[in-house]
Amino acid sequence: MKFLLTSAGISNKTIEEELKRIIGKDFKGLKMLFCTTASNYDGGEMNEWLIDDLQKLKSLGFKIDVCDINGVSKDNFLPRFKWANVLYFEGGNTQWLRSCIRNSGLEEHLLKLLETRIWIGASAGSCVLCPTVCNSCQDLFDENIEGYPIDGLGFVDFQFIPHFNNESFPKINSENLENASKNLLEIDGKKLYIVDDNGAISVNDGSIKIVSEGKWLEI
Repeated sequence: MKFLLTSAGISNKTIEEELKRIIGKDFKGLKMLFCTTASNYDGGEMNEWLIDDLQKLKSLGFKIDVCDINGVSKDNFLPRFKWANVLYFEGGNTQWLRSCIRNSGLEEHLLKLLETRIWIGASAGSCVLCPTVCNSCQDLFDENIEGYPIDGLGFVDFQFIPHFNNESFPKINSENLENASKNLLEIDGKKLYIVDDNGAISVNDGSIKIVSEGKWLEI
């Protein structure tokens, strides 16, 4: 399976070139399902960067279908996922996205879909791939929703933290993450990758690569 876990989407040329490498072809004409579900939990100013991400992807040449899996039936959205070459899961609330993937019925089809498609995640769309979506590091985002899932999809065998040193997320800094990671590593023993908004983790059939024009940590 192929994944590109980003903090803020295709934010620079280095990430763009890595995506071309794992896709194996130019973007022009490729079909993309752009899932907005995570961002719809909070809305507001979040929609500004969602629009920016859409405009960036459109400029790269993708044909885009925008879909919220919480808003339509599986009979409606599943053919649209099958139509796409690339699945892009936008950021927002990670637990909400995890809950919707489970409750919508999408989860039972993902392994088959990902045999021939690439998953690009932005923020929550990346974190949801990990073993857990609630842990001592992830909880620094202060988005824990009581009663919602704490397990991730488990498609990657590491934890991912986006928005390193982003002023909008003041707790996501070296000191807090190093302290919080001690508890995380003791509980699940998973490697932790932390990237800023100029970074990503590329997973290409089990091969893991850090792709960055900014700062990142590996714990």
